[in-house]
Amino acid sequence: MRKIALLAAVGLLAQPMAASAVLISYGTSEGVTARDCIAGASGCDDVSPIVGEQFGGSPGAAASTASITFPGYGTVTGSVSLSGTIGAPILTASATSDPGTRTNTNSIALQSYTYNGVDPTTRTFGGTVTYSQTLTGIFPSDVGTGITASIDVFTLTTSSVEVGSSAESNFNALIDPFGFPGYFDLGNAQYIDPNSTASGIGTVGVMLMLTPGETVWVWALLQTPAPNGSTVDASHTFITGWDNTANLTPAIVAIPEPATLALLGIGIAGIVLARRRVAS
Repeated sequence: MRKIALLAAVGLLAQPMAASAVLISYGTSEGVTARDCIAGASGCDDVSPIVGEQFGGSPGAAASTASITFPGYGTVTGSVSLSGTIGAPILTASATSDPGTRTNTNSIALQSYTYNGVDPTTRTFGGTVTYSQTLTGIFPSDVGTGITASIDVFTLTTSSVEVGSSAESNFNALIDPFGFPGYFDLGNAQYIDPNSTASGIGTVGVMLMLTPGETVWVWALLQTPAPNGSTVDASHTFITGWDNTANLTPAIVAIPEPATLALLGIGIAGIVLARRRVAS
């Protein structure tokens, strides 16, 4: 089993979950932070503990947002919603930091789908992230540099998961799905760009086999670490979805936005084409 490598600094956000808990089969969360950079050869070789943070999204919310200016550190904003085709996640985020500091966003979405077809089938869950960024250097992994978009598809032994009862406990649960009951990874993918990019487009995709009656969970994450005076702008969105939605029933259905459907179609088509080329 292979787990997606999250930015190491995210682990510093974790706090004990609240005693009371809400059970969910879908959810969203937004967490934004500010830290000091510890200067070294690159000007930002480590980060201090969190000096400012904000959480958005109550347990079981279909949409979440957080936006704040941390005086002396920079500005961060992020949002996530299950507003794509049959409730697929759409995530946006941007972060700008002052020199000697680091800001970051963590946009997270969780959605479960049940396959009601009569025969096994192969499907792809993927996404397209459109972004721009101006980075002031290449920084160590615990600091992070530039856009990170991740997808993980898995099964659980339960039909719901506990996420506490507050925005913070909800975030702490959703940022680490690998601890969910009976977690079994079906596939994951990650897109990272550590370079200054005026107009970037990245795709990720997970191909998997679905069996009749099976419930799979989809987890999507968008991060925009901006260290030492950098700007990372993914407000152009990270749009995800299935290449074929037939016989898939989501835990929650949301009305899609027409503009996002066209972008999603381009992204999924590119993923499928790339896989066919590799196989040929």
